[in-house]
Amino acid sequence: MNRFHILIINFFFFSGYLFAQQTFEKIITEPEDQVINSVIEDNDGNYFLAGRFNNIEATRNNGYIIKLDSSGNLIQQKIISSDDNISSLFFNIHLFNNHLYILGTQVITYPDTSKLWYLKLNSNLEIENEKFLAIPHDRWFSYMNSIIDSDNNFVITGYTSRMDDVYNYNHDAFFYKLNINGDSLNSKFYTSNIPLYFSFDIIESPDSSKYYAFVSHFESSSGGQKLILNKNFDSLSINPIPLGIYDYYSPITINENEILLCGKGSPDQSELYALNVISINEQTELIDYNSFRKQSGMREHPSMFNGVSKNGNNIYIGGTSNLDYSNPFWSTFNAWFHLVKINHDITTIWEYWYGGDAYYFLYNIHATNDGGCLMVGNRYDDDTQDQERDIYVVKVDSSGLITWTQEILTDKPETKVYPNPGTNQLNIKTTSNEIDFELLNINGQVVVREMLDGNNSIINVESIKTGIYFYRLIDDKYKTVETGKWIKL
Repeated sequence: MNRFHILIINFFFFSGYLFAQQTFEKIITEPEDQVINSVIEDNDGNYFLAGRFNNIEATRNNGYIIKLDSSGNLIQQKIISSDDNISSLFFNIHLFNNHLYILGTQVITYPDTSKLWYLKLNSNLEIENEKFLAIPHDRWFSYMNSIIDSDNNFVITGYTSRMDDVYNYNHDAFFYKLNINGDSLNSKFYTSNIPLYFSFDIIESPDSSKYYAFVSHFESSSGGQKLILNKNFDSLSINPIPLGIYDYYSPITINENEILLCGKGSPDQSELYALNVISINEQTELIDYNSFRKQSGMREHPSMFNGVSKNGNNIYIGGTSNLDYSNPFWSTFNAWFHLVKINHDITTIWEYWYGGDAYYFLYNIHATNDGGCLMVGNRYDDDTQDQERDIYVVKVDSSGLITWTQEILTDKPETKVYPNPGTNQLNIKTTSNEIDFELLNINGQVVVREMLDGNNSIINVESIKTGIYFYRLIDDKYKTVETGKWIKL
């Protein structure tokens, strides 16, 4: 009996052509605890991941950067610290003029002296420039997000932490601007008696005249606001975010008068413990709203650093399903990466979950140049690990799936979909178990999704239009095990 290997491809119709995209899953494991906060892609399809690596022997963190090729193969990884006695980490990584720029922090004497850390690297991860910039005494960076604005400056926001006599730990928003060479241009560090005085992200206005920072608890003990700043970080006004959406926003500009963001929900206004996605105009008025969750009673959490990403017409929303709020990093729960592909009006194209066999926590998503999406976060198995997380990276195609090479018996087809062409009913006969069936239109949108009930199933397709469709069968790991074409008359 002859056997041969077939690479199963996810079908996607674009300008009359079918094409395949790179997909992969990768776990990067070390005895030490590892975290990735930021990811970028270069023009060759390589991915650069930046975060921190826990040095167990020295009981400190070091800056950590990883380079993967487009297939997920590890090309290079590097641990960076300018001094063996200093704890450090990377928050953000940018690509500009074929160079890598990293923004992070070093703690000289914890918690008294902390500095902003700027690095310029080439594609081989060799340091070409490095600077350290002072911040106010007795506070340290806890969270940071940044952009490169229209003046080619780094604009950074986030929050610092400090000790005080009232709340023990107190958090204060900050804004910092550097030029591309790492020289300080301007900064503003708030000091507030509100312990949760957060800033999570920042974008530039469409006319490049000001910044929109997305903050929480600036004017009250709860809720989110859009803080409008001029280019010198002077406050111009502050507007409440519609529906009480707050924290971990990840804003992106959809067009000249529309901003999309994802955050937590507020009681009586939006969906509590779900991924709440809204679009607003420049006046901070609500345009569209939707929310996503795996199932009732399961808590969702927006991606830790970047959970909204757009490349061309592909828009993705990411978060964690079944986050353990009481033990968010070392939980015994089973959790999932949660990824949703949406239209501009926040209607769903498709929605999938990845993981579930351990505790997964999503930190960053990146809409890739080939139309797919890269997700980066942590995987922690409480049965085998002791507070040391692994890095979990999964790259899906524009359909949200991972291609799979498997061995197929040529004289024994796995699945029969008939009649083909057909009209209002599909009959599916398969030898596979625990399998989902999906039917996609030529734009790649899922129009039918059914879990197959046994080896013989009947699916009603009366409601869909006549035309060419593609079907796929998906296993419980969201891998495509079989594909085909079906025509409705």
